[in-house]
Amino acid sequence: MPLIPERVRRWPRPWRVALLSLLALYALYLVAGNVFLNTPLFDAVTNRKPEKFTMQTGAALTLLPGHAVVWNIRMRGQANHTVYIFRADRASAWISLTALFRREVRIPRIDASGVESEVERVEQAIPPPPRSDRGWTLHFDAIHSDSIRSGRFGKLLVVGQGSGTVGFLKQLRGGPSELFDSTAGFEQATVSYDGVNVIDDAHLAARFHYPRHYRDDAPGLRKFGILWAQLQVDARSQAINIDTAGPHVKVGSVPAEARLKADVVMDRGVLQPGSRVVWRVPVHAGVHAPDRGLLSLQLDVAQDMRVQARLPRDPETGSELHADLRVTGRRIPFEAPAELLPRLSGQVRGAWKFESLNWISDLFVRKPWFHLDGGGLLEGDLRIADGQLAPGSTLNVPKVAAVAEVAGVRMLGEARAVGRIVDGAPPQAELQVDIPQFRAAPTDAPKALLFDGKAMALTLRGDARLQQLRDGMRARLHFDNARVPDLTAYNRYVGNDSMRLLGGTGLLSGDVTLDSAGQVGQGRADLRGTGARMQVAGMALRGDAQVKARVQRADFDSRQFDLGGTTFSLRNVQVGDDTAKAGWWGEATLRSGHIDAQAPFQVDARADLRLRDAGPLLGVFAQRSEYPRWVLGLLDSGEVQASGHLRWRREHLVVDDLTAENARLSLRARLDMEQAQRRGDLYLRWGLLGAGIEMDGGKRSWHLAGAREWYEGRPRLLPDASPAP
Repeated sequence: MPLIPERVRRWPRPWRVALLSLLALYALYLVAGNVFLNTPLFDAVTNRKPEKFTMQTGAALTLLPGHAVVWNIRMRGQANHTVYIFRADRASAWISLTALFRREVRIPRIDASGVESEVERVEQAIPPPPRSDRGWTLHFDAIHSDSIRSGRFGKLLVVGQGSGTVGFLKQLRGGPSELFDSTAGFEQATVSYDGVNVIDDAHLAARFHYPRHYRDDAPGLRKFGILWAQLQVDARSQAINIDTAGPHVKVGSVPAEARLKADVVMDRGVLQPGSRVVWRVPVHAGVHAPDRGLLSLQLDVAQDMRVQARLPRDPETGSELHADLRVTGRRIPFEAPAELLPRLSGQVRGAWKFESLNWISDLFVRKPWFHLDGGGLLEGDLRIADGQLAPGSTLNVPKVAAVAEVAGVRMLGEARAVGRIVDGAPPQAELQVDIPQFRAAPTDAPKALLFDGKAMALTLRGDARLQQLRDGMRARLHFDNARVPDLTAYNRYVGNDSMRLLGGTGLLSGDVTLDSAGQVGQGRADLRGTGARMQVAGMALRGDAQVKARVQRADFDSRQFDLGGTTFSLRNVQVGDDTAKAGWWGEATLRSGHIDAQAPFQVDARADLRLRDAGPLLGVFAQRSEYPRWVLGLLDSGEVQASGHLRWRREHLVVDDLTAENARLSLRARLDMEQAQRRGDLYLRWGLLGAGIEMDGGKRSWHLAGAREWYEGRPRLLPDASPAP
């Protein structure tokens, strides 16, 4: 058979030349086009910016100019924080060659099979280019598939028999984009979230589009404000399974026969009247997830949005739920969902046995200084008006374990919690926690006992507006006459070998105000010790002690505390074994006191003192028998008024500017005690007589002549300045 048919050879020569030229060009196209599609040349053209877009393909075939069939396609693109991934077993497409002369890649139709898609958000963003109209335009009229296998959007996964048609236009390098009228749907689909099946045997149908716009007109979630979309769902609902047995809550699902039906239309971020969702979902919750009943949820859209929920009463656990909420208007604030709260009104009433009730304290506090341990029955009747919990709302927990950690002390006990909304401007949310019996221990030593008692009350109160509740919350913690079984437990707070508690019991009362982070604003703590035994500067003391601590200001972030107004008193004091000298007393009032609890820990204070006599002060510097004869008559010379400047670090106590006097006696002293070492200077005057003592450990040096000049020439131990406010 001849290569060129006889009939063609009879054509005029120009026709034959034209035909042969066309055949040669076609052969050249077949070779060049298929070589281009199946070699790295294609990758070099399509993957010029792999950080923004990459495409990998298997075998490819083109038989006609402008048409190609490609197998095993995988495309990945990123815009800002969003990554798009598309996979297909096979795709065929037509491209408009003439549009290329207009700097436009126009593909009237793409048919794909075996399609899978993913959309996810990543931390590392690729900033979008500025607005421009200079880039090439991608114009895809219709990307169609009758065999979509799955679609994933973050943690939401849809698997089934899908089909859809999507069209869009996008101008590169900052130009506008447009989503044409598009559709997508699934039959016999399964929808899961974070690995937990939510619905199955589902019919899903969606339709959507948005107009042409530049990215800065509607970036990110603001695209919902220009989107028109319709979603229809008819599916079998899975039962939600929440098993709280074990150290971690396990969330899963089990097959059920309940239904989810939805028909929702949204136009530019506004739900359209007639939109409706009805979801009946069985709930299994608790230890080993017992059946709690069928929860019915319903959304109806008219002029406003109305959400209703109902769970019938379970006679075994007492659990039930009735909710009827209304959201004014139909706009959904996708960028700031919290803006829905001021539009929310309605009532939520019910009871539920929770395995953990700590979420209640999370509503009030920003840091976990207060929490509810374990579970229990919660009974509630919440009324909401314009995003605020309204007066008349109540919350009741008959029995739960409560824990409060304040200033390094952990207090716990079995409690009853009652919440309510009280009138105010704005209304106030109040949670009253009553703890009939409690015990307290250091936070870092939970087995030690500092005190225990009865009738502790913790009241938390804040703005009833749900958005502001935690920010403005204030708390008050109060208890009276808690038992202190052993005062030696408080040596951890003294931290100085020069001052040690050796025994005794006491009673402690406390009343403090705190913010939502557990920081003390103001407060008091009164400790009354009976039979207290202590060692101060090497002297053994026995008696009754009382501390009335006052916190005027506390900043826990910088760990600064103001203790001005705190008082200390000693009664019935016996020094050493000298019972004849029992009954001594002394009082100290902090004119100003500041604690800097940052490393190194330091207390600065100026104190005023009243002492029965100066005997103990003089006893610090020397034995009674070592003083001159004229001094011995002054040791019990009557009440003494004194003042001084004190600085205390963990193992170091310094007293300076100590002055004491009465009608007969005048005394000035400075003292430095670090662990068991003592050094200091004393000047004592009676009329024209004076004496000075220089103490350095166990060594004493007496200065009888020129004692005053000697004392004034001695170096100060503390700077001559007032403590920080």
